[in-house]
Amino acid sequence: MQIVDTTTSPWELIVPNTRGGDVYRKVIVAAQGGDQVSYDVRLELFGEGDRAYASIRHRHDFEQLRYAVSGRMDLGTAMLNQGEVGYFPANAYYGPQKCDGAVILIAQWGDHFITKADSDRAVAELSAAGEFTGGIYRSAGPDGKPFNKDPLNAIWEQVFGRPSTPQKPRYTQPIVISPDSFGWSRPEGPVRTRRLGVFTENDLGIESVAWSGDGTYHSRPAPGDQRPALMFTTAGSFTCDGTAYGPLTGIWADPGESIKLDAAAGSELLKVRFPAPSSRITLTPDERSLRAPQSI
Repeated sequence: MQIVDTTTSPWELIVPNTRGGDVYRKVIVAAQGGDQVSYDVRLELFGEGDRAYASIRHRHDFEQLRYAVSGRMDLGTAMLNQGEVGYFPANAYYGPQKCDGAVILIAQWGDHFITKADSDRAVAELSAAGEFTGGIYRSAGPDGKPFNKDPLNAIWEQVFGRPSTPQKPRYTQPIVISPDSFGWSRPEGPVRTRRLGVFTENDLGIESVAWSGDGTYHSRPAPGDQRPALMFTTAGSFTCDGTAYGPLTGIWADPGESIKLDAAAGSELLKVRFPAPSSRITLTPDERSLRAPQSI
């Protein structure tokens, strides 16, 4: 278990930033990379005015979730307003994006995930042969012919040493979820839940949890469930392992791990169960065929 109270740490400017504007972060979980699914969770603050964030229309081979803590983000395909959750399927186009002064929780996960250290190294190598400007990587091929690339694709190809070949997305565009439009479950002890959605064969699960009275919420996976979980506090007061926390605290449970969380009436959090480390975000054609429904 990891607990990060983001209110106790300073904002860190993300450098290098291959998009436009400024972005600051507070890390909750740092991706480790490797052959299995890797997870990266952070709280981000976006620049304002002439330092506001901007990106081109793009897609990527990892999945992403965003929760608007304050402010809003223009996704190009929709607006992510304060209190809303966005699910960004792997390989689905979105953008151009704009964001001015918002605070957004961002979670990303994938089975070819690039760590920040690997990304920084690739940016340095690519910068020796071209430049990142205006949210685009500009360089020239061996024949001297200039080309432009999405920075994410350029970095991916530099890290893995092969062309990026995006797959057909499971969903064609991001899905914006308005939690306030959902009804609450019946009381389960001191809490009620809003079940916001379950996505793909990998069982990404998103829900809101609220305390209608003081008490303990026990987050425990079913036997054999290897999905890690994030609980991000959004309102109220909480106690975990004898320490008190307020809003904007991230609580990470590793696969198979249970967590008990005490909270006062009126407290709320966002809970996400991510695909298990062994899940396949990127599928080969044979894997797609094997996973298709079989005729009877």
